[in-house]
Amino acid sequence: MSSKLKRDQIPANQAKNWRKSFKDEKGKTFNLSVSKIILEKETYLKLAGDSENRVRIYLGLEADKKEEKYELCAFAVSAFLMGSGDVYADYETPVFKLGKKNENYSDKTKEVIESIRRYRKWRSGELNPDDESADERQYIYPTAYLMTKFELHEIFISQNKQAAEIDFGVSKTMNVMIYSNVAETRVEDYSSEVFDFGQPCPPACDERSIYNS
Repeated sequence: MSSKLKRDQIPANQAKNWRKSFKDEKGKTFNLSVSKIILEKETYLKLAGDSENRVRIYLGLEADKKEEKYELCAFAVSAFLMGSGDVYADYETPVFKLGKKNENYSDKTKEVIESIRRYRKWRSGELNPDDESADERQYIYPTAYLMTKFELHEIFISQNKQAAEIDFGVSKTMNVMIYSNVAETRVEDYSSEVFDFGQPCPPACDERSIYNS
């Protein structure tokens, strides 16, 4: 019997599967070099502040290549709840670059923005349009992550860790697609509109249903 998971904790087997899927993508659509991305407790406390703001992590690319590959990097900013909705806006400063040692880049915002823009050009396929898999990246890789309060509070406050490492995984799930026309043989001619109205179970399940018992 496994112990009860903490809030936002990923089951070990699921994390293993996500890492494997990401490793598979490295040979297909992900052609970047990745160095250690560390979030330090001191950085977290500065970004969270007294209001316990959330932390948003933006992905970027270094200006110089590493072994003929662009190198992934990350920047963290503080995000506050704007109004009564579920919209979180970024504070422009402070902004920290997350490496083995976190660096305050608050006086280098132009450099941060350029790095993020480079990553987005890679993500859209603009940096290497000759790569046949480049246009698939936009469907796999996000531009930023809005971290929850709970996972960071658990690591830095409850467990009093001084640093946490950020790594990546890919979740691969078969999705339902609904075509607007019916074909005897489905060919990739993209002539039919395709819709996705489905939410997979789990997590969107009816726990009371006899068909889900």
